[in-house]
Amino acid sequence: MNKASISKKSFWTQLKQMFTNKQVIVSFIATMVLLILFRIGATITIPGIHIPTGQISGSDSSFLGILNLLGGGGTSRLSFMAVGVSPYITAQIIIQLLSSDLVKPLTRLSKSGERGKRKIEIITRLLTIPFALMQAYAVLSLAGASGGGQITFFGQANIASIQGYQLFFLLIGMTAGTFLTLFIGDIISKRGVGNGITLIILVGIVSSLFTNFSSVFQFITQSGGNNKADNELLKYFSFIMYVVFFIIILLATTFMNGAVRKIPIQQIGQGLSKEIDEMPYLPIKLNAAGVIPVIFASSIMTIPPTIAQFLTRDSSAALFINNYLAIESPVGLTIYAVLILLFGFFYAHIQVNSEKLAENFQKSGKFIPGVKMGEETQKYISRTLNRVSFIGVPFLILIAIIPYILSMTTNIPSGLALGGTGIIIMVTGSLDFWSSLKSAQTNYTYSNITKGLKKSNEYQIKGNGQKEKIRRLW
Repeated sequence: MNKASISKKSFWTQLKQMFTNKQVIVSFIATMVLLILFRIGATITIPGIHIPTGQISGSDSSFLGILNLLGGGGTSRLSFMAVGVSPYITAQIIIQLLSSDLVKPLTRLSKSGERGKRKIEIITRLLTIPFALMQAYAVLSLAGASGGGQITFFGQANIASIQGYQLFFLLIGMTAGTFLTLFIGDIISKRGVGNGITLIILVGIVSSLFTNFSSVFQFITQSGGNNKADNELLKYFSFIMYVVFFIIILLATTFMNGAVRKIPIQQIGQGLSKEIDEMPYLPIKLNAAGVIPVIFASSIMTIPPTIAQFLTRDSSAALFINNYLAIESPVGLTIYAVLILLFGFFYAHIQVNSEKLAENFQKSGKFIPGVKMGEETQKYISRTLNRVSFIGVPFLILIAIIPYILSMTTNIPSGLALGGTGIIIMVTGSLDFWSSLKSAQTNYTYSNITKGLKKSNEYQIKGNGQKEKIRRLW
């Protein structure tokens, strides 16, 4: 009871300190305003496109569902932001993979500090353009095919029937929307609170929660059954169980995301008789890579359906993609799980760089009790990270593939099933946003204290100077 009250008190104290700091409030309001502007842009359909129902259901196609998720909800209305940040993520994956000792110039740039990072970012943005054009065409084609002829493009039921300049307008408009989304995300990252791209995706997921739950309720209550009076109670009970399991998965994901393996650390010269519980520690998260592996794997799984949109529907290549590479197929789902597994371990070692940590420990005189400095420390951290990831990454895979397994075994569409990429992004993004708020409050408080000390020192120096002048005059 006492510990719980202390933790509650510390939480509300932190919250009060955050929202009594003017600089934190300004950054928070700026972030919210930018996210609201993005959501307004994501709800405006591109001129020339007519959607009778107002929006496209994300449950009709897993490809559209993934793009709608990564696009922050813009795909459902075919807005300028319909493609969202998915092309940028795809380009970022390719550049990061090529920078891993595959292309020597990119490897040198990745190791050349801030200047190299800026050049790699420019290359990534340039590579985003062709991916944005391809995915924009794929979204328009698939939206027209899934709309059953009701969605029209400049009065035509098929995207292939419109004029060249009209198609050019739609593709350029969506590509421009991608870069506008990236621009908003960059401003949030630099001037606001948290990671801009993650928050944009998070806002799209949160804004669709009510619609998703209402769609599940309608799907369950309107399902078949001869005796409506007998099945009515069972249907409502099924919806309640759906909500309960959703909350359980949400809590489990939150727990796994916050679980930490603590490696104790000691400083040379501070004495070696401390208890392990009292030592400072290096925290290694159970899910060290966060949501990045799921986003990257989802982004890669959108590439084959994008290519399929440029092929003839009955061609052997298109049939192969739809039967074996689509995420709703067993083979495609297996590939999706393997991609998450590979990216999970790969990005865990990027997030926790054991080589740099061992080097920094040696420079600062820190060490892990019972482990030699240098190479032994690096191997110990890397080995611990792999052991932790053997628990965190499979859990990540399980949560990500649950909707597709339920969709294959039941009649529930994958976009309405439990778990999935959305719930992982929602949990990870929310916790990251809270951490960013706390760090912003700490940084602003520290900078204010530093400024106050500087002003007081300047005042004392000026005051002593004035006293010295008076003494000399006297």
